Amino acid sequence: MSRPDGWEWLDEPREQWTVPDSLRGPAASTQSNLAIAMLSCDFLGHEIVALVGRFIAEHSLLYLRPPGKGLGFREQALLADVLTRHTRRTFEAWERFKSSAEGDGPDEEIRRDIEASREILKKELNSAISAFEELPASVI
Repeated sequence: MSRPDGWEWLDEPREQWTVPDSLRGPAASTQSNLAIAMLSCDFLGHEIVALVGRFIAEHSLLYLRPPGKGLGFREQALLADVLTRHTRRTFEAWERFKSSAEGDGPDEEIRRDIEASREILKKELNSAISAFEELPASVI
């Protein structure tokens, strides 16, 4: 199907992800629910708690707009794509972290696995924060 000039971006591949049931409540926002899940963990560590705070703050800032300054269809699609990609990656890192903490085996192995998964979670949170911070310039 041919697109009108300027609409070729619709043919670009976009992230597809079915939000897991565990992220469908209690809040309306998938990102808020992910933050709530992570903050409910007693052994997350202060560094990751701070990153979760930045994650949810940067996500919320994406929706603050001056009166009368909405997003066009293309900007909404870009925003949704970035949010989906980084929320999925952060959720997968969170699931790995939880799984490693519930692992069986020698204590030293479990500790190494928890630390490795903690580093992955920090990396994904930092990546999401950076992507969210960069978005306003490209979508506003």
